[in-house]
Amino acid sequence: MNQNQKYYAYDIETFPNIFSCVIQNIDTQDIRVFEISSRVNDTVKFYKTLLWLSKVQKIMVGYNNLGFDYPVLQHFISLYSQNLDGEALAFELYKYANEIIKNRSAHTYSSNNKKSIHISQLDLMKLHHFDNKAKMVSLKTLEFNMRSQNIEDLPFKPGTTIDQNQIDTLLKYNLHDVLETVKFFHHSQDAINFREELSIKYKENMMNYSDMKIGKQFFIRNLEDRLGNDICFKDGKPRQTIRNFVDFSKIIFDCVEFKTQEFLALKKYLMKQYTNNMKDVFRGLEVRYKDFVFYLGTGGLHGSVESCYYEEDETQVIYDVDVASYYPSIVVQNKLYPEHLGIEFTDIYNEIRELRFSYSKGTPENKMLKLALNAAGFGDTNNQYSPFYDSLMTITITTNGQLMLCMLAESLMVDIESLHLIQANTDGLTVRFHKNSEDKFFSLLKSWEDKTKMELEKIKYTNIWIRDVNNYIAKTIDGKVKKIGAYKDKLEWYQNHSALVVPKAVEAYLINKTPLEEFIKNHKEPFDFMISFKSQRDSKLVLESIDGLKKEYESLQNTIRYYISKDGKALKKVMPPIKNSKNSKDSNENRIIGINVGYTIDICNDASHFSFDKLNYEWYIKEAQKLIDPLFQTKQQNLFDFI
Repeated sequence: MNQNQKYYAYDIETFPNIFSCVIQNIDTQDIRVFEISSRVNDTVKFYKTLLWLSKVQKIMVGYNNLGFDYPVLQHFISLYSQNLDGEALAFELYKYANEIIKNRSAHTYSSNNKKSIHISQLDLMKLHHFDNKAKMVSLKTLEFNMRSQNIEDLPFKPGTTIDQNQIDTLLKYNLHDVLETVKFFHHSQDAINFREELSIKYKENMMNYSDMKIGKQFFIRNLEDRLGNDICFKDGKPRQTIRNFVDFSKIIFDCVEFKTQEFLALKKYLMKQYTNNMKDVFRGLEVRYKDFVFYLGTGGLHGSVESCYYEEDETQVIYDVDVASYYPSIVVQNKLYPEHLGIEFTDIYNEIRELRFSYSKGTPENKMLKLALNAAGFGDTNNQYSPFYDSLMTITITTNGQLMLCMLAESLMVDIESLHLIQANTDGLTVRFHKNSEDKFFSLLKSWEDKTKMELEKIKYTNIWIRDVNNYIAKTIDGKVKKIGAYKDKLEWYQNHSALVVPKAVEAYLINKTPLEEFIKNHKEPFDFMISFKSQRDSKLVLESIDGLKKEYESLQNTIRYYISKDGKALKKVMPPIKNSKNSKDSNENRIIGINVGYTIDICNDASHFSFDKLNYEWYIKEAQKLIDPLFQTKQQNLFDFI
């Protein structure tokens, strides 16, 4: 039997006079549609289906189902014995669903409740950690990013009483969401398989754990196996070390040494700090040296030239040097540990670090162990809800990490006269210098490695184009292309995948000298031209057309897919009036704000509505040009600028 036959994707819809649920087997694609309304009452059939799913230990798959769909199913089960008619039961389920939405809190069933039926759940939102505010993304946005044929939004306003002739439209929409959930399940297959293996190995259900949570649980289990079951938690609460202050003079490593006045002043300043307010220590903290500004912060070092282009030539070379696994290396080499966990923590930490390197980069195991190391050795040491919490460890890592990189930068800038620092970031530097100094360069790197016990990874660039510290593109000596920020075209699921033809055209122009117009007009992937936009709850999207002096507006669904067209309509966002505005006009009238101002668009929620004939190529060319222009605003510096 195919392993996926145990998985059943599902989604529910709740309105005052109808409840619906569509369930589809992932493997066989067998579909069941359940309706509870005045028209049809599938209450008994639905209850028996849920009972069967529980008894044969199937797994129901959804998107935010643990936070919404599953609690509603449990409420349905609790109401089953009341023998309500279809419309009355639908209304009770609607009220309960509305309560969940209003309170924005997860409702869970009680295992002590005899009426409760446990059905295993797989929540794809939790698996991908999309319940994290920084990564929060709707299923509709995922439909765009998955390049689905159709993007369908809820056809009726929440809370609407559905007419009999509208019910089939609702059921069709319900089915659409299930089909899209199945599609995202397949995109998540490797992550699901990995969680299945871990759940069996550790006899713990990890199916709804994010990668980060799996990593932390792995580390906690290792600590408990070695140091006892109560090492991380006692009486259900995390064990922690609480600090009232940090004495910086006691945390800066002995290996941190400087030669120049600017960096000596930095170290002197930090050595005097005795506080519990790290933001005050690092607020506005910067060092200017040889026209480069190093910005220090609570999280890490950064600094970059802006609007520059550099190229390797007969005399100049470009290198990017990163510290391998920087923060974990600092933990291991300096035997750092949360005080309440003891020095044995460092031995376990090092073993997990070595285990990570036994797996190839890109494998689920390598990723999980990397997250375990980053969480236990850094991130969660500053998490007040974590058993790794000891803020002294956090600030020790970040402060010394920045100082050691400053130390490396100073050494290179002092001892290699031709060297120009291009970038400094959390774990590395990018530099350019005369090639006759390569031996000296490698010697200085080796000297720094010996002092700090860190290991540097070196990449040689032939070209680097920089807009700013967060947006650049570089080509390595072996032809690989590194793209950061606006220049990336391979994005995470939670990121905006709109108009990817733009960064692709920029890469083709910079790397292969292909003219923007040539690339864009010959690009034949329609989805790369499509754009996604989602309106907030208090606003709506409309298409504006003008007939004489009269403006007419056509309402759109909340999440739309469109492209810039030659003869379409203007896209507008209608927002509510400004509250408490001194201008009475602003207080009474909706605000209408243009999107892609100066251009018209055509909707392609159905991908078949896209047309190359109607496509306005000029907009895409101009957007690509906007990414290229900043790269050449500053002339490429040469050796004689620094002598």
